[in-house]
Amino acid sequence: MIKRILALLLIGALITILLINVMEDKKEREQQQALQHTYEVQPAENDKAEVAPSDGLLEEGQKAPDFDTVTVEGENVSLSDYKGKKVILNFWATWCPPCIEEMPHMQKYYEEDAQNQNVEILAVNLTTRDNGIDRVESFKKDYGLTFPVLLDESGQLGETFYAFTIPTTYLLDEEGTVTKKLMGPMDQDMMKDLMK
Repeated sequence: MIKRILALLLIGALITILLINVMEDKKEREQQQALQHTYEVQPAENDKAEVAPSDGLLEEGQKAPDFDTVTVEGENVSLSDYKGKKVILNFWATWCPPCIEEMPHMQKYYEEDAQNQNVEILAVNLTTRDNGIDRVESFKKDYGLTFPVLLDESGQLGETFYAFTIPTTYLLDEEGTVTKKLMGPMDQDMMKDLMK
C-alpha cells in the first residue's frame, strides 16, 4: 500500500514538473516572438535586398522628409545638406546579421564607386534599439567605415522612415525624392546598378 502511494506521489510530482516546464517553454516562446516582432529582421530572398511593397508613409516619388541629427563623432547633419547628391539612406543596427553582412559592401562601394556616381551614403544607426553609442563607435572602427554614420537617439527617424525591418534603405535622387525603398542587405554591384 505504501509503495503504491509513493508511486502515485512520484507520478504526480513528475506530471507537475512536466506541466511547469511546458508552461515555462510556452511563456519563453511568446516572449521571444514579441522581441522578434519588435526587432524584426527579414532577409530578402537569396539574401539580397528587394523592393519593398507600398506599406509605409514614404513611397517612391515622394520627397524624403528633412531631418537633423548627429554623426557618431558628434557633428550636426541634415539630410538637406546633401541636396545635389544622390543618397543611400540606410537604417541599421550593430546586432543585425544582414546589416553586418552589407556593411563591407557599402564601404567598398563608397571607396570605389560613390564619388563617380555622385552618391553619399548615410548609415542611420537605430540607436534606441541598439547596444549604445560606444558599440556603434566600435563597430564603425572595426569595419573601417568612412561614410557618415548617423545616430537616431530618439527613435524618431526610424519611425518617420518606417524602418521596422532592418536593414531598410531608401535611395534618393539629387532633389531628395525617393526612387526606391529596399529591405534586406545590398552588395556593391547592386548599389552600383541601382544608383546609375
